[in-house]
Amino acid sequence: MKNNSFFLLVQVTTILFSISLFSQEGTLTGVLNDNSGLPLPGVNIIIKGTVKGTQTDFDGKYSINCNVGDVLVFSYVGFDSKEILVTPEMFDNNDIITFKKKEPVLHIVSDAYANAIEPKKITRFTVPTLDGSKYKYNKKATYFQYHRIKAIDIQKEKNKVQLTYFAPDIFYEFGATSKTGIRFIKQQNLPQLQNLYSQGQPLNGQNTFLGPETGTIFSYGPRLSSLEFDESQYPYDQNGRLVPIGNGSSKNAIAYDNNVFETAVKTANSIFFNITTDEDFLGLQYNDNRIQDIFDRESSRFHEVELRYNNPSNADKVVKWDTFIKYSNNVDNQPNLNGFLNTILFTNWATPNSFENNQGALLESGIQRSFALGNFNNPLWLLEFNRNQATNDIFVASIQNISKISREFTLLTKFNHTYHQNKQQFGLLPGTTGFTNGFSSDKKLRNNTSNAVATLTVNKKRDRSDIQFTSSINYINRSLKYSLSEKAGFDSFSFTNPSVTNTIDQTINRHTFLLINRFKYEVPDWETTLSIGNTSYSSSIQNDKWFLPNLQLDIDLQNLLDTYWLSVFKVSASASLDVKEAPLYYANQSHNSLDITPEQIQGFVSNDDLFVNNELQLEEKTNYSLSTELGFHVFGGHVTLGLTYYHNTNDKSVFPVVNQGSFQLQNSAKIHTYGFEGSLDVSIYRHNNFSYIPGIVFTRYRNHVKRIYTNQQRIPIAGFSTISKNLIPGQPAGVLVGSAYERDDQNNIIIDGQGFPLVAANPKIIGNPIPDFSIGFSNSFYWKKLQFSFLVDYQRGGDVWNGTQNVLNYLGTSQQSANERLITGFLFDGVNQQGQPNTIPVDFANPANPISENRFVRYGFAGVAEDAIVDGSYINLKSINLSYSIKKNENRHFIRTIDVGIYGNNLFTYTKYKGASPYSSLFDQASSQGLQFFNTPITSEIGMNIKIKL
Repeated sequence: MKNNSFFLLVQVTTILFSISLFSQEGTLTGVLNDNSGLPLPGVNIIIKGTVKGTQTDFDGKYSINCNVGDVLVFSYVGFDSKEILVTPEMFDNNDIITFKKKEPVLHIVSDAYANAIEPKKITRFTVPTLDGSKYKYNKKATYFQYHRIKAIDIQKEKNKVQLTYFAPDIFYEFGATSKTGIRFIKQQNLPQLQNLYSQGQPLNGQNTFLGPETGTIFSYGPRLSSLEFDESQYPYDQNGRLVPIGNGSSKNAIAYDNNVFETAVKTANSIFFNITTDEDFLGLQYNDNRIQDIFDRESSRFHEVELRYNNPSNADKVVKWDTFIKYSNNVDNQPNLNGFLNTILFTNWATPNSFENNQGALLESGIQRSFALGNFNNPLWLLEFNRNQATNDIFVASIQNISKISREFTLLTKFNHTYHQNKQQFGLLPGTTGFTNGFSSDKKLRNNTSNAVATLTVNKKRDRSDIQFTSSINYINRSLKYSLSEKAGFDSFSFTNPSVTNTIDQTINRHTFLLINRFKYEVPDWETTLSIGNTSYSSSIQNDKWFLPNLQLDIDLQNLLDTYWLSVFKVSASASLDVKEAPLYYANQSHNSLDITPEQIQGFVSNDDLFVNNELQLEEKTNYSLSTELGFHVFGGHVTLGLTYYHNTNDKSVFPVVNQGSFQLQNSAKIHTYGFEGSLDVSIYRHNNFSYIPGIVFTRYRNHVKRIYTNQQRIPIAGFSTISKNLIPGQPAGVLVGSAYERDDQNNIIIDGQGFPLVAANPKIIGNPIPDFSIGFSNSFYWKKLQFSFLVDYQRGGDVWNGTQNVLNYLGTSQQSANERLITGFLFDGVNQQGQPNTIPVDFANPANPISENRFVRYGFAGVAEDAIVDGSYINLKSINLSYSIKKNENRHFIRTIDVGIYGNNLFTYTKYKGASPYSSLFDQASSQGLQFFNTPITSEIGMNIKIKL
C-alpha cells in the first residue's frame, strides 16, 4: 500500500497544479502536533533549495518567512520528511497541523485492523462516503433514502415516479482535548559552572577577593574555602562582606546557587462542535493554550476560534461551497526580542558564585544590585523591570466554490483575505547595563493580503488514457504598514519623558498576477502519469517572468513485474524552473547582530529592518529530483523503502549586504544544494493483537556557493562582527569564519615569545555547520488498544561555535577554567616564529602575573573563535508516549471515544559539548543555526492528555 508515513500525512490543503509557483510572500505560522495532539518540538522546516529555515519551538509553534510557491521541507527525526507547497490560503492562518505515523493495515482477522485505519479518518464527523455506506444509491450517486420516503407520486403520462422525503438526518458531534505538562531544564543540559573560586583577580601576587563594589567581572579570586563572612552591614550580601578566614565571624563563605530556571506548567485545551447532514457541514472549534516561561514568571496565551461551513464531498450539489472564518490571538509575555533571553542567561551564568542574585535586584539607594554594576546586569533586574511583549492578531476569511459545469469541465473560484497585526513591545529602565539611559521600542506590522483565484479544469477520458488540463488565474494584493518608535533618556525608574525619540513609518503595496497552466496525461495500462506545466508571473515590484516550465513523471512498475513479494515499486522524477519574489518585510533578522561584538550583547537592538526595493530581481530556482518507493512482503510483515535524490539551484538569492555603512537587500549569491534521503519502515506482526513497527530515516545533504554578486570576498549572513556564518564562493553555504591561530605552511601553530599561540591577523574559515548525516529511529508497539512509542534523534558531525564556553572561561565562572587554572609549565605544541619547535613553558593562571596574561583572558572576551569550535554530534530521546484508547462501537453510546495518555519530551540528551540545545540557534533566528551564544538550553517536558468525543 502507499507509504503513509508520518510526514506523508501532513494535513495541508493543496491543489493539483500547485507544484507551480504562486509568489505571494509573507510569514507562515502554525502549530505542529502528532496524532495524539502533542506538540512536536524541534521539527526542522527548510525552504527547499536554500539555507533558510526554522524549527518548531517547544510548543510545536513555528514561524517562517516564505513565498507562495516555495516548497517547505518538514523533517522530523524518525519519520519521513514531507515537502509542502506554500499556497496563498496557508499564510497567517496559525493552522494546527497534525502529523501521523505510518500504521500499515494489519490482517483483517485481527481487530487491530480497526485501530490501524482509524487515524486515517478525518477527525470531524461526516456522512459516510458512497463506498462506505450501507444504503443504496440512485443514478446521481446520492443516497436512495428509502427510510425517509414520505410520499410516492406515480406519473404514468411522464413515465416517472416522484418521491417526497422527510427532512434529512442531522448528526451532532462534540469533542474536547485537554493536556497538562510540566516543563523543566535538567542540570546536565546546562553549562558546567565552577563553585570553588570567588569573585576577584590577582593583586600583589595573590588571588584576591574583590567584591561587587569594585566592579570586578572575573572569578579568579581565592578559593571560597579560604573566606568567611564578617557579618557587617553590607549592601551586597545579607551575611556581610567576605574576608580571609580568621578576620571575620567564622561563618564560612557560601557557594551560592544562582540557577534562574524554575519548573513551569503548560496547558492546552480544545473543544469542537460539528453539525452534519447529507448536504451540509457546520463546525465550530476553539483552542486555548497557556504556558509559563522557563523562569516561571510570565504567562503567555494563545487562543483561536474557527467557524467553518462546507458541503461534504458526497453532497448532491452542482456547486459546492467551502468557507471559514478564523481569529487567533497570541500574547507572548516573555519574547526573545533583541536577544532578551540570551542576555538573561549571559548575566546569570557570568555571576560569580560568591554573589547571590536572588537577594534582590535593587539596593536601598534605588540603583541596580549587580555583581559588577556598569558591566553586568542582575538577571532579576531584567526579569522584573521590563516592558516586553509580542502580540499577534490574525483574522482570516475564505470562501471558495467548485462548480461542476459538465462531466468534463470544473470551475474553482476562491477568495480569501488575511489580516495580520504583529506588535513588538520592548523596554528596559534607566540604569540597565547596555541601556544606561533606558530604552524602549514599539514596532507594529499590519499586513493585509487578498487573494483571488479562478481555476478551470478539463478532464477528458479516452480508451487508453486520461487527460487533464488546468488553467488558473491568480491575483494577489498585499499591503504592509510598518511603524517603529524608539525612545531613550527616560526619567529615573520610569519610561516617561524621553529625551530622544526616533520614529520610522513605511507603507508598501504589491499587486501580483500569475497565470498557471498544467497538462497531465495518464496512461492507466502503463501506470504512468506525465505532467507538464508553466507559470507566468507579473508583479508591480521586481521583474516579470513569463516562462517557468515544470515537468513531473510518475511510473508504477509493480503491476508490470507481477510478483507477490514486491507490493510497491514506484519511480518519480521532476524538474522545474521557479522564481521567488522578495518579501515586503524581510523577517530574517540575523543580520542585526553582524555589526556588534559578542561583548555588546547587553545593548543589542534588532530594529534594523529591511524591505523590498525596486532594484531587487526575482530569485531564480531550478529544482531536480528523482525518487523511488519499494514495498516488500517479508515473513508476514511489510517493509517499505523510500529513496530520494534532489539537486536544487537558487540563483540571485537575496541576503542583506552592507552598502555604504548600512544593510540593504541585494541579489547576493548563487547556491547549489543537493542531498539524499532514505527511509525504511518495517511492520512486524505477532499474535494476540500485538505489533511492532520500527522506522529509520537517513538524511544527508550538501551545498556550496557557486558565486556571489558583490565586490566582497564573503557575505556574512548571521552571527557577530568577529564570528559569523558566511557565503564564500566554492565553500558550503554558511561556513563559520572567525579568529584563528596563525599557522605556517605545514599547518603548525606559531608560538609567540611568551610561549602562547599567536592569533592570525585576518579571520579564517574555522568550521562547517552542515552535519555529516542525520538518523531518526522510531519505534511503535501496539497491543490491543494500548500504544507505546519512542523516537530517537541522532546527528553526526556539523561544527558548532560554542561562544558560551569561551566567555565563561574568560570570566572564570566555567568548570573548565577552574580545572585548568592550576596548570603550570605547559608546553603548547607548535613552532616559534623562526620555525623551531616551541620550548617555552607557560602557566595558565599564575597570580604573580597580571590578569591580562591569564590563559583565558589574554585573548579577549570571546577568546579565539577557533577554540570554540566543537563537534555538533548529539543523540536525543526526542519523545516517548504511552496511550490507551477506549472506543465505543455502538452508535447509541453517549461517549464515542476516550483517549488517555502520558508523554515525555527530551528526557535524555547527549551532546559532545555542554550547555546548549542542539535545536537552538542564536537569538532564535533560523539562519543562525550552529552559533551558540547563551542560547536557551534544551527543555524537557512530561505530562498527560485526554481526548473525549461525544
